[in-house]
Amino acid sequence: MNILLIGGNGFIGSHLIDVFMQNGHNVRVFDISMEKYRTAIPNVDYRIHSIDDLTALYESMLNMDIIFHLASSSVPSTSNINPMIDVNGNLITSINILNTAAKANVKKIVYFSSGGAIYGPTNGSIGEDFPLNPISSYGIIKSTIEKYFLLYSKLFNIETIIFRPSNPFGPRQGHIMSQGVISTFLRKIIDNKPITVFGNGKSAKDYIYIKDLAIICYHISISKKTGIYNVGTGIGTTLDQIIFLIKKVTNSNPKIEYEIVKDYDVPNFVLDISEIKRHIGNFHFTNLEEGIFETWQWIQSQIKK
Repeated sequence: MNILLIGGNGFIGSHLIDVFMQNGHNVRVFDISMEKYRTAIPNVDYRIHSIDDLTALYESMLNMDIIFHLASSSVPSTSNINPMIDVNGNLITSINILNTAAKANVKKIVYFSSGGAIYGPTNGSIGEDFPLNPISSYGIIKSTIEKYFLLYSKLFNIETIIFRPSNPFGPRQGHIMSQGVISTFLRKIIDNKPITVFGNGKSAKDYIYIKDLAIICYHISISKKTGIYNVGTGIGTTLDQIIFLIKKVTNSNPKIEYEIVKDYDVPNFVLDISEIKRHIGNFHFTNLEEGIFETWQWIQSQIKK
């Protein structure tokens, strides 16, 4: 298959590159810059352009079997600061991608949404049909983009898959600007700085190792399945439990500072993954401690460079 990854040089996209290449597919990446943490992968067709360059975007879509939309210019912590930036940078951009895909006669498109921000505060396990109640502009925009994808699916007969990942973590995730809790905490250990926990440490979220996420999304994407899928482990882990594992893996005892929960942060969420289990069977998820260990090894290797 010919695969286009829009935003493919980011954290999730880089691991999708690995899975598709390992399985013999042709991969093209459209992104504003090259990967931050590794050099170009041989035989990957990189198209480095602004996502606003619609001509280049259109040309990159030609003759592609599946298009992935992974591009995002915000995270929950920044989206509420200026919602208009979020609207212009993500919603308008996504509509441009959809319009371009329709013009290029794309047959299948995959969107990476959010498995936490779009649902908002919840208790218990969250299924795909759970009411959406986002508390950040990031979540609002993600849920709106989903609706546009489903609309274009009907208008232009484009097969559509929407993935709602939980909290992915692992190698090649940014570890400087709080992109992910686990990578950020591990970087604090490297820098011998206190770990800041927002809340009392008891909130539980669903964390999935990035390689598991990429494999699951690969298998569903190349199948004939369409629709919306939660992608997580279905297991909740508290921040205190994560810190315990981080101390064990790193053999350290960092200072922990507790602060007030941020108003954009969804305190608890665990995804119901019954749908993906129907399609992938009894998937063996990477043990959380093992995933933290591999992430720790990678972050240490980056510091040594």
